[in-house]
Amino acid sequence: MCTRLKSLWTALPCLVCCLALAVPLKAEEPQPPAENAAPAAPPKDKNDKSAQPLSKEVRQQIARYRSARKPAQRAEAIKAMVALGDDGKAAAKELFEKELKLAEPAVGAAQQPTKYDKQLEKLRKVLADLRHDPDLSKEQLKNEGLPALEELNVVYAQWFRASAARSAKTAHVHDQLRQMIAVLKILQDKWAIDAPIPVNDYLMQAEGQLGKLADKDDEETQKVLAENRGRAAKFPADIRSGMDAVNAVRMLCGLRPLVYDEKLCAAATEHSTDMQEHDYFSHESPTPSKKTPWDRAKLAGTTASGENIYKGSNASIEAIKAWFLSPGHHKNMLSEGAHRQGLGRAANVWTQMFGD
Repeated sequence: MCTRLKSLWTALPCLVCCLALAVPLKAEEPQPPAENAAPAAPPKDKNDKSAQPLSKEVRQQIARYRSARKPAQRAEAIKAMVALGDDGKAAAKELFEKELKLAEPAVGAAQQPTKYDKQLEKLRKVLADLRHDPDLSKEQLKNEGLPALEELNVVYAQWFRASAARSAKTAHVHDQLRQMIAVLKILQDKWAIDAPIPVNDYLMQAEGQLGKLADKDDEETQKVLAENRGRAAKFPADIRSGMDAVNAVRMLCGLRPLVYDEKLCAAATEHSTDMQEHDYFSHESPTPSKKTPWDRAKLAGTTASGENIYKGSNASIEAIKAWFLSPGHHKNMLSEGAHRQGLGRAANVWTQMFGD
């Protein structure tokens, strides 16, 4: 069992740091007799403004809009365009409507599942069913949970590569929609009443497309991982590695990663030290003021929702493996209500704490 686990858990912390064809011309076809020809198009109405070429001033503002890189500059070009009259208003509308239209294929493609989605969902369901089983046993975790996690690790890597490739193809559309939204919000503030063009409608459409294009779960994951990178220097390497391994398992299972919590780490380290120095192994400390995990979290200036303890190795990854294969610890580590985590050790004694 340890051999099977070794390669998987060794790689877990690293998982967090990765997430004109030429067309031949047709032969000229014979023309139909004159009497079968389609009737000639009616002459254009000289008063039809849509048929008239754009004025030099409007064309200049269109060019200004397209060359601008900052939302404020683009908004200024739109305001100048609209100030030129009906032609300018029509041109401004066309710019926004074309951008929204061009984004539609990318938005549609982003919503299509990859070929790995069903496998991912199936394996995650196996693990979810296990942790929700009130009678979960070590045998189930060993015989069902561990193989599912190993397979999930492989499928997740394939899914991640496919998703990353798709995201790369739509990245420019994502950026364009964000910029359009920024421009429209500036115009919305400028034209709070009686807007000369339907700014609110365009804004609603752009935000709707961006919402379909964006992966909300991934955005939340990236936010937590970025926050953890900012806090990383506060923790020893073995503590960071252990917390990253927990987050990797959670992400494989489709759960949110947990934020590094310095106070929970302090409480966890204190309890490991207490157990090591007073030669006991229990969630209850003989010291009345820090008897329970909740007491210890309070002394550290925070709150806790769960605690795991382990004894037997100086390596954090060994503690994570043991907790994964132990029913109660497994459920704590993969709790859907947890948002924070702390890890601490003294010699070969480890404490893991969670907070909602």
